[in-house]
Amino acid sequence: MVTMHNASEHPVLYIPLLHRELAPACLPEGVRFLSAGLPAAPHVAGAAPQADSGAPAVPAWRSPLLPLSEAEARACLAELLDFGLNVGSGPHGDLAAMVAALESAQDEAPFSLGRSELAALEGFASGGEVAGAAPGSRDDPAQAERNRRIAAQKTLILAWHLEERVRELDALKEKFSRSRESLADILGVETDEELRELPALDPYSAMLPGSGADIIGPSWRVIVENMGPFLPDGAVLFTCDAEIAATLRDGGAAFAPVTAEQATALCPVWGAKVAKLVVHARLPLWQVAGRPGPDGARPWLDRVFDVVCCGKCAR
Repeated sequence: MVTMHNASEHPVLYIPLLHRELAPACLPEGVRFLSAGLPAAPHVAGAAPQADSGAPAVPAWRSPLLPLSEAEARACLAELLDFGLNVGSGPHGDLAAMVAALESAQDEAPFSLGRSELAALEGFASGGEVAGAAPGSRDDPAQAERNRRIAAQKTLILAWHLEERVRELDALKEKFSRSRESLADILGVETDEELRELPALDPYSAMLPGSGADIIGPSWRVIVENMGPFLPDGAVLFTCDAEIAATLRDGGAAFAPVTAEQATALCPVWGAKVAKLVVHARLPLWQVAGRPGPDGARPWLDRVFDVVCCGKCAR
């Protein structure tokens, strides 16, 4: 059953991305993107530049439950990048370089990345998560909860940066493809049979396949799971990700079409037009995150949310 939705208190949030620029153009109006807690335009050494995009500007939704301030989040990202950029690169890139620096890494601030947390970054890149509990926190439930939220926010900060790198790679791919297309036009590839047989131009394709996300994109399961501590009760989760939709269906999620009235209840700016394009289910967050069942160490995964999938993308 679809419940009434108050957009001012219960946003419609996209999963698993943190950047609107990486989401499909078919995204309906009213969908927001969860903020990792960084300033709107952070100026951190080594961060990828903001590329121009035709996507409409959508302000990120900042959860009041984020434990790190914008300044602390920016310092956390700067420290993470400092490890990656100054230590060197290994077979797994920046993350391996960060892990290589662990022997001399020490906590110097409440929001610093400790050696155990940095050690977990390499695991995060391949589907793990960032650890974050501080020693001695087991006896203090409030501090243990804060530590869990800090660890989750750090994971989202890292994911935000990896998405920036994806955008950078995609921009380079597009630039290369345009240059290749221009070269082909100059050479007359389409009209010259001999040129069309050159290894570099046969088969000719102006655009390179794939995306930077295929190379360095973090696991969607990790992102959804670590969004959990910051989702307000009543939030609506929206996705255009076909893999997520297929995984949820395989796990028993029963998505159903919605009426125009139900679409408006989910998001006030939706209506009959959006209703024709989406399907809906109510699911516990552990299922949305692709887990086989509840996790006692992560109670936020037991909460149930309205999940909306773009029917066009999920086919």
